Amino acid sequence: PEFAEADAAEGAATGGGKTVTDPHAFQSIANARIYVKNIAEAFCAADSEGCVGYQTNAAAYTKKLDVLEGEVKAAIQSIPEEKRVVITSHDAFGYFEHEYGLAFLAPQGISTDSEPSAADVAKLVEQVKQDKAAAIFVENITNPRLIEQIASETGIKVGGTLYSDALSQPDGPASTYIDMMHN
Repeated sequence: PEFAEADAAEGAATGGGKTVTDPHAFQSIANARIYVKNIAEAFCAADSEGCVGYQTNAAAYTKKLDVLEGEVKAAIQSIPEEKRVVITSHDAFGYFEHEYGLAFLAPQGISTDSEPSAADVAKLVEQVKQDKAAAIFVENITNPRLIEQIASETGIKVGGTLYSDALSQPDGPASTYIDMMHN
């Protein structure tokens, strides 16, 4: 399918003896453009009379995604290469990492269904102590306790909230896809 290359790069991980597919493809703006195209095509197939409107809206939104991607790339380029390492709760940013050149370290795998082991956390703390990370973030969908523990043990200050799997409330900082990617 459309995501075969990205899927091969970071779309699958092994956990507990089974392959787990990474559902976070939307963390790549290039993939979001594919979503928009596919949605417009599906709407056109279902409602041919409204097709021009769907295509117009898709084109306008795609331009917004192009601008967003430029902003994301510029923001990352402004970070020194050796400081492009981020700690977060679970491994939700493989597509973002592949697309934009940040490295994410997480004690928990792709799924949030199970807790990370003490060994996983200890390994991550050791990596951070070796200056392997410049920032640490809580995710809006996970318990902040683990990230706060890692921050406490390493001296890195929690830099804020990342929106990995869910938007904020409508009046919050990540109420749309574009706002989520800015955050």
